[in-house]
Amino acid sequence: MDYDGITRVGRRRRRRQKRNSGSLGAFLGIVAAAAGLACIAFFASFAYTYARVAENLPQVGEYNVGPLAQTSIVYDADGNVVDELHGGQNRFVVPMEEISPYLRDAVVAIEDHRFYEHRGLDFEAIARAARENITSMSIREGGSTITQQLIKNTFIDPEYRSIPSFQRKITEASLAWQYEKTHTKEEILEQYLNTVFFGANAYGAEAAARTYFDKSASELTLREAALLAGIINLPGAYDPFTDPESAKKRRDVVLDRMLEYGYITREEHDRAVSSGLGLNRGRLEQQDNDNEYFLNAVQRELAAEFGNEMVYEGGLHIYTTLDSELQQMASEAVSSVVNPEAGDPSAALVSIESETGAVRAMVGGSDFEEVKFNLATQGQRQAGSAFKPFVLAEAIDQGISPETMYVSRDLSIDIRGQAEPYEVSNYGNVQRGPIDLEEAMAQSDNTVFVQLAQDLGMRNVVEMAHRLGIESELDPYLSTALGGLRVGVTPLEMASAYSTFANRGEHMKPFLVTKVTRIGEDGREEVLLEHEPEGERVLSEDEAATVTEVLRAVVERGTASRFHNLDAALGRPAAGKTGTTDRFVDAWFVGYVPQLTTSVWVGYPQSSRPMINVRGYQQINGENFPLDIWAAYMSRAVQKYPYAEFEEPSDTLNLEVKRDGRAYSRPERSGRGDVASGGRRQASASPGGGQQQASSSPGGGDVVYYYRPPQQSPPPIYYHPGTGQQFQQPQPGVRYRIIRP
Repeated sequence: MDYDGITRVGRRRRRRQKRNSGSLGAFLGIVAAAAGLACIAFFASFAYTYARVAENLPQVGEYNVGPLAQTSIVYDADGNVVDELHGGQNRFVVPMEEISPYLRDAVVAIEDHRFYEHRGLDFEAIARAARENITSMSIREGGSTITQQLIKNTFIDPEYRSIPSFQRKITEASLAWQYEKTHTKEEILEQYLNTVFFGANAYGAEAAARTYFDKSASELTLREAALLAGIINLPGAYDPFTDPESAKKRRDVVLDRMLEYGYITREEHDRAVSSGLGLNRGRLEQQDNDNEYFLNAVQRELAAEFGNEMVYEGGLHIYTTLDSELQQMASEAVSSVVNPEAGDPSAALVSIESETGAVRAMVGGSDFEEVKFNLATQGQRQAGSAFKPFVLAEAIDQGISPETMYVSRDLSIDIRGQAEPYEVSNYGNVQRGPIDLEEAMAQSDNTVFVQLAQDLGMRNVVEMAHRLGIESELDPYLSTALGGLRVGVTPLEMASAYSTFANRGEHMKPFLVTKVTRIGEDGREEVLLEHEPEGERVLSEDEAATVTEVLRAVVERGTASRFHNLDAALGRPAAGKTGTTDRFVDAWFVGYVPQLTTSVWVGYPQSSRPMINVRGYQQINGENFPLDIWAAYMSRAVQKYPYAEFEEPSDTLNLEVKRDGRAYSRPERSGRGDVASGGRRQASASPGGGQQQASSSPGGGDVVYYYRPPQQSPPPIYYHPGTGQQFQQPQPGVRYRIIRP
């Protein structure tokens, strides 16, 4: 056997092994050297940074940390939460006793299990983080304690929080060390749980509990608390709404840590791990709110009072006048009639409690997400004939009786300073001849009310409209008497003005907010704003009752009666007025019962587009869409109020039938008295079942009888003021003027 050959082969193998070992050793040496250099560089860099920063380390006392931004809560009239207002941070600050012990333990277990042992800095965690940072040649692990995270969230400028640097870490460490000297662990954990970000714009435990489980932080269960604690590390990655699988895995890691550190038993751990996430989005997220326009008006009003920062970050408790039931009825009534998505015009509705001025419902459009413009409070539109009751109110305030007559005829009025005369005609060019103000209102006669406005003086009419509740600028032009306005009025203003009639002549300033409070630093409720009723007597009770009597005629036999029997639909008396502008651009109905006043406007919001040929309707006017919406809403809304009838004018009210100016005075008839001046008085019932003649008004003349003819001889002649016809027997239910033979 050739041992020599074997020996040579063995030597060659050993030489190859030695060469390989030498190469590996050299490689490891290089790695070790690199690691050493990296370590030296790391600590050199840290030392250099520390040396530069240490001389000027900040003191906790140098920082002036303001109050945490907190979410404001909005309540309806019954105390139900209807909205939460917040800016960049949705937060509700709560004391530790209102945070579930499960959440406290879960956060400590996963974020800083040595929290109760260190003094703000966990040196074991820092060493572990340093090794990881050296290996990765970057700052990946921070070793931050709960105290350091709190310092970062409250003391460090937000724009620098996410930028890793030794300088920031040294600053955080220094402040955390100082902070622990003056605050207990309980205080630090409470502050941390009120500031930490849980994703989904939820800052703090309370906001997180409401966002993910629709409950308060005090009600969180073990599985819920573990889920929230797991989100803190990477809110985007562990969002249970978008990635429930990752969120559940992270939750189970938290449960493992809680078991490991003795916060829960094995049985509790296993039961929680086997359960689902149990998510429940907050009720405000779930519901398709129909009150956005009302809430938008509240926000705008409070922002003007307190500023946006206070409204969205001040933790306010805002109590409103909103009746959620009526609001739903209003939204359903509007959507049952118009559908803007299908090309229909839009609609706005405002409903005011007449006696107080409280706005109970508001619809400012059909889709707040698409159109933020609030038609109810910002949409200034032409009022059309819905303005005529303001002219009537001024006439009655000047002592003029609704029995005053004018000739309904086409007008051509010369206006000083204008080359062309002001032309006035009625819809359909109808000329009714002599007609009293009540019938003119019922038939919405334009020419009569322009003549009346001329006699009253337009400045007086404008002043009356303002006193009744119109706040928009009005011009003293004759066209204003017919609602032809330069600026326009809002549905809120119209409801407010008509509510003065419903409230027996006293105008109550409309309001949306009853009270605003917040919790002060001492834990007590602080009242920032409380509504005080603002009432102004505009008309006497009898004068307001007279206006209502005339507007009842609109409902009973006038323009509002053509397609609706409102009294039957509501089950009680109603009063109101239709309104339609030129070319059918705007359509209104504003009406009321004694307790509730509601205005409805219909039109295209962004243009002066005529409402013609809409879903088979030749034109949209105050008698169809607006009145349809009003009736649909009010027929349900009035059920919340007891039955009530309007008051009638008392016998003490004396109104003159106007004969001068442009008024019509019926020629004297042989054997008969002239048309009288005097008040509108209801006769008292006679023993025989008829009605006795009322005493004559000053100056004598005609007497008004109601509904039934008097039992007397010779029989009277009845004159219909609308048509001028005379009858021996009146039609039941219609009001006539008696002419004594």
